[in-house]
Amino acid sequence: MMNTRRFMLSVGLASACAASLVACGAATTSTPPPAPTAASPAPAASIGAPSATASAVAAVGATCTPIQVKFDPKATGLTGTWAGDDGGVYYVRQMGNVIWWNGMSSRADPPEMLGREWNNVGRGEIKPDLSIVSDWVDVPRGGIDGYGTVTFKIGPDAAGNLQITKTSETGTGRGDSVWTPCKAGF
Repeated sequence: MMNTRRFMLSVGLASACAASLVACGAATTSTPPPAPTAASPAPAASIGAPSATASAVAAVGATCTPIQVKFDPKATGLTGTWAGDDGGVYYVRQMGNVIWWNGMSSRADPPEMLGREWNNVGRGEIKPDLSIVSDWVDVPRGGIDGYGTVTFKIGPDAAGNLQITKTSETGTGRGDSVWTPCKAGF
């Protein structure tokens, strides 16, 4: 009786573990892929080419697909996800004329890698001229201890779509200069 229970528990744990691996995009094939032959040469290696597992993780990963939002100076709702030209993703919450954000590095990497190189939070106020004056500071998840004040401008890009552009900064400096709306892929 005791051995049967242990066996059932082991099977249940193994099933849960396998389901977990599938959900996370891990490879679950039981046989290795065939070795290349003269008739089927090995594919050429490519720098930065994702593996099947990396592709599956990236599909549910931290990618941030740009979206086009027409700029309207009378409707400047900024709450949402923004892609920085520094490779980061910025999560913005607007309440009245105050915005808060959390910016994290590595938006193209799996979610667990977000913010490992740098990670900052900020608070700013939207002015009548659509500028945003913000104080910001890096937090311990990233490896940088930066801080400062940054001024952004809400406005259109060349095609008339909404963007946030850095116009000045003080402190240790930031790597971003433009944020564009995006749809998070996770």
